[in-house]
Amino acid sequence: MTDHEWFELLKQGDDEAWHRVWDEVVEPESKSMRSADMMKRFSLAAGDLMGMLYEEMIGHGKINLYRDDGGSLQGWLRRYVRGYVLNADPNAHGEISIEGAHADSEDGPSEMEIPDMDHGVLRFEVWRMTHLCFRDLWNEDPERAYIHLLKTRFHLSSEEIKDFLDVSSSANVDKIFSRSIQFMRNDWSFRDRHGAPR
Repeated sequence: MTDHEWFELLKQGDDEAWHRVWDEVVEPESKSMRSADMMKRFSLAAGDLMGMLYEEMIGHGKINLYRDDGGSLQGWLRRYVRGYVLNADPNAHGEISIEGAHADSEDGPSEMEIPDMDHGVLRFEVWRMTHLCFRDLWNEDPERAYIHLLKTRFHLSSEEIKDFLDVSSSANVDKIFSRSIQFMRNDWSFRDRHGAPR
């Protein structure tokens, strides 16, 4: 079955096609080193991930976002599943939501909530500017944005991110992260000079 055939059958709710999602996407991700640990910590089962994926793909029509242009359908679906695992962390809420943060999403993360912490450095303008810069980073390079998010908000090591996102090496993760920092700094400087849109 080609990815195109698989995609068409998934849209139709075909049982065999969705069983393949369980075998090749959900179960392998739930058994991966990083996801398995997080799932155990936050009482999340593989069946929960499957249910969330089906509801989002069919119930909310997200399956139609897949471009069907030769990219890996398995990899695209797996990014959603990884997102569910990350969002299970109650400490992650109120920072950057990675809802929709997949290779085929055109807009990237949709919103950032302002934390309730009463720290001067977390003023509204600072968070607003950070959000705008992160959106620019997402539109420029989704993988770079993912790595920036996992490093700065979830505090994962380069080795963990390498395994989690299937990057070739931890050194490559460090390079991509360094580039993301440079992009964010440049974007922040540009917006600060020219005024960020309201």
